[in-house]
Amino acid sequence: MDTPTNTPKVASDLIWRLLDDNAILVSPKAGEVRVLNRVGTIIWQLLVAENSPADIEDYLVANFQVSHQHAQTDLESFFDDLTDRGIIIWETCEA
Repeated sequence: MDTPTNTPKVASDLIWRLLDDNAILVSPKAGEVRVLNRVGTIIWQLLVAENSPADIEDYLVANFQVSHQHAQTDLESFFDDLTDRGIIIWETCEA
């Protein structure tokens, strides 16, 4: 039986641009601006391409020589920050 999972999605009103190795994210409704560093920008691009959190975690482990636990903890903090700023929302999807 399929179980629902939460999937992060970019907020519909978000404005974002890539500038050099950084992503600039602006949430007009929340009045929030976030500038992502190189790793944050990579995560952002994977998120925008609709990769799952598990796929993003696997990418970080493979490309940055970090453990799954470290990658998972960092991703949770990153997603919490973006959620708090109204930059991403969570949708429930059937697995």
